[in-house]
Parts: sequence; C-alpha cells; structure tokens
Amino acid sequence: MRIVNIMLSGSVVPFGTEQVAYKYTNLFLEKGHDVLFIYKNAYDEEGIEKNHPNLTCLPLKNKSVLSLLKMRFFIKKWMPDAIFVHNFFSRTRFVGAGLAPMIGIAHLEKFWSMKAYEAVISLRPDSVCLAKEQGIMDDKIFVIPNTCNLTKSFPAKQKWHDVPVIGAIGRLSEEKNFATLIQACALLNSKKIPFRLVLAGSGVLDESLKNLVKKEGLESLVTFLGFVKDAPAFYQSIDVFCVPSSFEPFGLVLLEAMFSSKPIVASSVISFQQILTNETGLLSETLSPESFAKNLEWTLKNPENAIQMGRNARAHYDKNYAPDVLYEKLMRMVKTVKEN
Repeated sequence: MRIVNIMLSGSVVPFGTEQVAYKYTNLFLEKGHDVLFIYKNAYDEEGIEKNHPNLTCLPLKNKSVLSLLKMRFFIKKWMPDAIFVHNFFSRTRFVGAGLAPMIGIAHLEKFWSMKAYEAVISLRPDSVCLAKEQGIMDDKIFVIPNTCNLTKSFPAKQKWHDVPVIGAIGRLSEEKNFATLIQACALLNSKKIPFRLVLAGSGVLDESLKNLVKKEGLESLVTFLGFVKDAPAFYQSIDVFCVPSSFEPFGLVLLEAMFSSKPIVASSVISFQQILTNETGLLSETLSPESFAKNLEWTLKNPENAIQMGRNARAHYDKNYAPDVLYEKLMRMVKTVKEN
C-alpha cells in the first residue's frame, strides 16, 4: 500500500502530536508499505527512519497556497492509497481531495476541520459525541488510541535510587499544571519524605516555575532538564512518573511511562481515567497538591508495590496500546473506508 503521512507542525520543538506522526511513518515502513512523509520542520527528520528504501520525503517551508499546490501536485503524481493528516489545518483537505481517502487524526479534538475527510480518528470513545457535535458523520468516526514512539525499554528496576526520583515531562505551559506538582513536592518536603524531582521540558512558564521552586525552598531537590531528546534515558533515570495535567486530549506521556514500566501518579482528567487502571497508576484530584502529595507519598513509601504497578502498566500497554495493536486497527479502518 502507498500511504501519505502529513505533519505540518507549528511547534518550535516536537511534542506528542509530532511523535505520533513519526510513529505512523515508521510503523507503516516497518510493515512494508511505501510512505510519502510530508513535513515542515527540520526536527521532523530526526523522528523518522529517513534512510529507509520505502520512504519518500517532501519538506515544505510553510503552509502557503503555493506549498499546498506543490503538495497536491506531488501527491497526485505519487498515486497513494490513503492519506493521513495529523493537523487541524482545514485547507489541507485541498491537497488530497479526489486523489485518495483522507483520514484525519484529531489529536486536539478539533474535529470541525476534518468534516470533509473520508474518515476521522477519535483517540477516545467519549470524544465521539464531540466529533458529532462538530459535524462529523457517525459512519466516518473511528476510535483508535495512540501508541508511543519509544522502541528502547528497560526492565523495571528491582531497587530504587537511595533518594527516590520523581519525574515529569512536557511543555512548561498552563495546561500541564506543573505548579501543582511542585506544591505537592513542597508538602512532601515538609513531612521530611526523601525525594528528588526532575522536570523535563521547555515553555513559556519556565521562569515562573523556577521562581515557584525557589519560593517553596526546593532548589536543592528540583532539577529542570529543559527539552530532552533521549526520552528512554529520561524514563530510565526516574523511579516514579507524575503527570499533573489539567487538560489532555489523550496523554502520550502516559504511554511512554507505561512502556518504560514506571508507576504513575496522574491527574483525574478524563483521558487519563480511560487509560489507567487501579493496577497501573494512581489518579489524583487534578488541581489538588494535597491529593498528589498523598499518592506520591504512598508510592515513595511502598517501592515494591510501586515496582509491581510499573510492571502492570507495561503489560497493560502491550495488550492495549502496542504498535501492532494500533496497526491492526488502522488497517481495518483503511479497508472499511476504501470499501465505502
């Protein structure tokens, strides 16, 4: 099969949506398909197997009308069987209309921009109602969760660091809610519970969060890593993973932590409720430092139970979110779309 995969991100660095787009490309290549990967940023080249013999790349400088015309000309000449789109840029419809079925992945639940597509992927079952409200016909909606882009994993450590390490990763922005995690760590520190926190990521709240760390007297306990490229090494370096987001359309970092066999303390946003089970993680009240502190304290004081939780998380990932699981669902969807 000949597959076009489009990722025209406006982000300065690659985040979750971009990582999933790379995974689609690499997964299709792994399964023997020919892939045309269309991208805009130089960093996109690092996420794909760019020397693969079945891969064709089309880099674009922007999303101008001229670039769209170039895309359409290239796609028409390439003659694909399916076109996957990872953006909510509505004019992308023009580049593939009438050439092959277009399938939009609604990473940010902006379904309205994909109303004219032949199929739309909702990452969660509960988002189907939202898709319908935004004008997507019922028979065009397919519920297919993400997988993660990590391929290198490590066995769960049988012994934690002498001072346990809590890890968190993501954009340093309001919706990631890292201030609540820092305040929870201040509560742990007030109870003299040993820990260290490593926070990976960059964003507009960088200075604000560093000032909060100083205000709470945690400078010696909290390390800001900035944007990290080596995600497997990051997960290997921590004992507990914490994700305090106040909003997440899906939550790719949960899958990365599960793949890495890490016990998880997360907020209670709906997407996390649908991914985690009682055996794979602990849910906390989303904006409550006290709730996060309570769950982190239990995890830090019960390392053997936490390690088993990490093992359970990996088993849950393998059963429900592994690349082969995603691939089978995608192929069934493509077959259905092409038959309709």
